[in-house]
Amino acid sequence: MSAPRLPDALLAEFGWELARTESELALELPFFSIEAFNAIYVDSASVDAYDAIADPRVDLAGRAFFTTDLVFDPSLDSFGVDPASVFGIATSYAEREFKESIEEDGLTAVEAVEERDFDRGDGRPARAFRYDVAYPLSDDVIEQDVVDGRFTLASTLWACIWPTRGAYAMAGGMYPTEEFDDAIHRQAAGARLAVDAAVCPDPAHDRERAFEAMRRVE
Repeated sequence: MSAPRLPDALLAEFGWELARTESELALELPFFSIEAFNAIYVDSASVDAYDAIADPRVDLAGRAFFTTDLVFDPSLDSFGVDPASVFGIATSYAEREFKESIEEDGLTAVEAVEERDFDRGDGRPARAFRYDVAYPLSDDVIEQDVVDGRFTLASTLWACIWPTRGAYAMAGGMYPTEEFDDAIHRQAAGARLAVDAAVCPDPAHDRERAFEAMRRVE
């Protein structure tokens, strides 16, 4: 098994690249388990900027896209259950568990702020969630410690879930909503920057790219 993939044409058009693939046991019970197969894509043009400013303990790129295939063992269809028929239960679980997952990856101040139906063009139900998140920055981005606590960059993360034949798949993207230097001066007006970096926020453009990728996941 593997994570859903993005078309090569989309990767070339958006300037994204596959950063890594991974799998994890999301749930294990005596007679039932869920395994998640993930693929993480990054925006090539943003890699250097985030390498310079990101807290190394954060396990996500600041401008990135992910896909996930959830594999149930045994599968729902082996019980004669169509995943679409219990989609409401799955979305409630996914919204809660996804918040916990990205917090474990290092994001802070994670808040679910929007939920909507999402049209992937295949006639099957899909649900999208928007989270406001704070992306932690390295302590080395300023010349001296002028605040108590970590600097963060305001960001948005979208996640979408839809039913597959035997379970569910997910996809989504994260992007900045403020510039790096604005984030620092918002949190410490007198800070002197030690890093010359720009993440070039364009939330409307990034959102449309994330939505387009969510529709075109294969």
